[in-house]
Amino acid sequence: MPAHFRTLGAYDRMTIKGHPTTTIMRPLLMLILALALPALRSQAQQGRFDIWKGDAIIGSVLTERVVNEDRTRYLMTSYSEFDLVWKQVVRSLVWTEYRNGVVSSCHTRVKVNGTVRDSSHFGPKADEAHCFVHPDERFVHEGRVEWTTARMYFEEPIGQRSIFVESVLKHCALKNTGPGTYRLVLPGDKVNTYTYRNGRLEEVHVDRSFFDLVFKRDS
Repeated sequence: MPAHFRTLGAYDRMTIKGHPTTTIMRPLLMLILALALPALRSQAQQGRFDIWKGDAIIGSVLTERVVNEDRTRYLMTSYSEFDLVWKQVVRSLVWTEYRNGVVSSCHTRVKVNGTVRDSSHFGPKADEAHCFVHPDERFVHEGRVEWTTARMYFEEPIGQRSIFVESVLKHCALKNTGPGTYRLVLPGDKVNTYTYRNGRLEEVHVDRSFFDLVFKRDS
């Protein structure tokens, strides 16, 4: 499978036309990254889930949580290939940041065959959280956000009745259906079922109209 989205070196894709210091600054930025990354990565938790469609593995999900003082950053990327009328190549990204236990910003993106199919952004502006959901929905979110789908990949949501879903930027109903099993209902009657063992996420069943997928932890 091709590599997932690059998460570092973003500045390589951001050039300042005509700026004479760009080339000079690049070695300095590389040095800063080299010094900072070991400290950050030492506190990183990572995981991998294989994406199953029927009895075939069609892709994978990579997850990461990095804790740095009062900030916690979550990153999830996925890549999958499957046939649905014609070949579909799907890449997705979820990036969520917490400060002092509360979500401060998040961003999602889904590309199908290289074209953006869905995206969302949640970010602060003054004392409000401004939201955008592809293609043109804009609104202001009020209230604290503590539980998100990204967090669910690293912690069992014991006692939670709703989860803030980054792709729609809304709280969705969560129901505990058995020991370590939770049913998350998204808009459009889409359902994700999460299964935990000893507090660790092992599987996610994704039930959709045209197909079902299962994300299984690659231990």
